[in-house]
Amino acid sequence: MAAVKPRGFPPDEIARLQRLSELATVQTGPDPVLDALVDAACLAAGTPVGLITLLDGERQWFKSKRGIEGECSRREDAFCDYTIQSPSAFVVPDALRDFRFADNPFVTGRDRIRFYAGAPLEIEPGLRLGSLCVLDRVPRRLGAGVLGILERLAHCAVERLLQREDRYILSRIDSVRFDRAKADIAALVLAEQALAHGLFTLHYQPKIALDSGRRIGFEALLRLKKQDGSVVGPSAFAAALEEPSLSRRIGNYVLHRAVAQAKAWELAGIDFGHIAINVSSSQFVELPGNPCLVDEMLGATQSAQLSSCRIQIEVTEGVMLTEQGADIGTQLEALRAAGFVVAFDDFGTGYASLVHLKELAYDQIKIDGSFVRAMTRSSADLAIVKAIIDMAKALGKRVVAEGVETAAEFHTLKELGCHYGQGFLFGRPVDVAHIRFS
Repeated sequence: MAAVKPRGFPPDEIARLQRLSELATVQTGPDPVLDALVDAACLAAGTPVGLITLLDGERQWFKSKRGIEGECSRREDAFCDYTIQSPSAFVVPDALRDFRFADNPFVTGRDRIRFYAGAPLEIEPGLRLGSLCVLDRVPRRLGAGVLGILERLAHCAVERLLQREDRYILSRIDSVRFDRAKADIAALVLAEQALAHGLFTLHYQPKIALDSGRRIGFEALLRLKKQDGSVVGPSAFAAALEEPSLSRRIGNYVLHRAVAQAKAWELAGIDFGHIAINVSSSQFVELPGNPCLVDEMLGATQSAQLSSCRIQIEVTEGVMLTEQGADIGTQLEALRAAGFVVAFDDFGTGYASLVHLKELAYDQIKIDGSFVRAMTRSSADLAIVKAIIDMAKALGKRVVAEGVETAAEFHTLKELGCHYGQGFLFGRPVDVAHIRFS
């Protein structure tokens, strides 16, 4: 059976080939940046083969490669010829069972390719010059998160190709920005691996009632246990928390793990108060097959037969004031009506805090630790902390001071009438095995 090819060339084939010619990159030597992107793609997908390809009229050129021999192939044999037909990723779970590829030389020959996933290199709207792809010799599937990483890596590859187009621009690349981009890629890969292999975990930091010294609950803080046994905080995977698909999956993990832990403590007869979790803007968006945060929260707590008062939600001003801010406000009101407590996190660090203070849907204000740490040395910071506490009380809100580290800070906050405190003075974040209930 002859291989079945896409029905004709892309509609802008002439313009596409002209743009490829203008890039003049097909015949150039190896590029360490593109090689690094291929390595990152293989690592994220867990595949032995990866390519960045460019397709001219007759051939598919391997601009960068891993795990495969040769420099090019016939275009008519290229999986990537399908990828450039669409702006979306193209996936073949099992090439041997796909009539389009069952007789393909890459499938039947020495490479024995069974799986393919490629993201197009769209250099301009509608002009896709090739792909960043991963291949394997066994059938498999990829999650949406990995496909999202491939698409981001493909975008990085396009940026690199554009940089190579003009050597003057290339010579003036900001190395700091480039290093940051590489770090972001590494963070995405690290987070994807953590989700796949169960390496994420929660540490818990106590919150204390300042008037009595009684522990009233915990904040759940996300940590990642690397394969060497070391534990790292969110700064090591910060880029993943900004990527919508990954941040949503991570947030879902935090929610369900916190609910499970709260239920376990409750069944053990432990008076733990509550567990507070941080939520991202992506968790409020309702997608096909993925409920919005209200439904997710209600579903998780009701399934565990856990009271909503056991789980609190912490939301930063940046989340509240996103483009979907109105919908987020509606969902927060629905959560409050269902009995969940909403805390306005990192208060004082945003540019619009005072403007929106009386408009946003929340029950508590958390004063950012930078003000708490400075208030015993600075009269201006002390005045700010006092003003926040006084305003919160006037609005009927409770106040939590973050970053409390010294007895002087504790006594100052208590004198100012702050309700709750959280920080190293009361306890560092620890895993559940190291929490002591007396």
